[in-house]
Amino acid sequence: MGNSKEALLLRLHHTPLFSAWPNDMIAPLLAQSQPLTLESGDILFAEGSPARSFYFLAVGRINLIAAAATGQEKIVEIIQPDDLFAEAVAFLGGRYPVTAQADAMTTVLEIPLDLFVATLEQHPFLMRQMLARLSMRLHFLVKELRHLSVESAEQRLASYLLDLCPVVNSPAAIDLPAKKAAIAARLGLTPETLSRVLSRMRKAGLIEVEQRTISIPDPLALRRWADGR
Repeated sequence: MGNSKEALLLRLHHTPLFSAWPNDMIAPLLAQSQPLTLESGDILFAEGSPARSFYFLAVGRINLIAAAATGQEKIVEIIQPDDLFAEAVAFLGGRYPVTAQADAMTTVLEIPLDLFVATLEQHPFLMRQMLARLSMRLHFLVKELRHLSVESAEQRLASYLLDLCPVVNSPAAIDLPAKKAAIAARLGLTPETLSRVLSRMRKAGLIEVEQRTISIPDPLALRRWADGR
């Protein structure tokens, strides 16, 4: 995990939320934070439960899951190492809007909301950083809503793969961040549909699949193919 305080300070400084925080402001927050270890399937917090903390993912994966009106559950985001999550609850009335479930052996740093909010109130420039972070999250959620409401299965999967590409104008190889079933749920697809779309992309020469590694010889061609479906 990089358990030393120095390692954690460095990793937190690389997050958009804490990039502007000086060490003497992060250190008291870090001193009051606790590492938690979860096994695959463990629930970190449940939708609707009181929010007293937010989290930094050090090792493993966390799925954020929302209940739909039909009673089904949908993965709305797959959290990766070095991501912060659940920080928006500081401004949303104090209850978690989703359930967080470990998808592997996972270690998170539990950061207390009360001390975090008190620090923000004392330092307005840090509050502006928080607002910028929330604006980015809103943009992401609007984009996701569009994907799920108007895009085809091909367009959803192509957009997801292209978002993982480090560049879009040259060949790329990406490792899927979660199991295919979790990615299918994340995209609002059945696992069978995901497999069929991957097969069509492979037959079209747009991707090569080796377990969880996907090679994309021409990302722009993948986008054109999806948009032409």
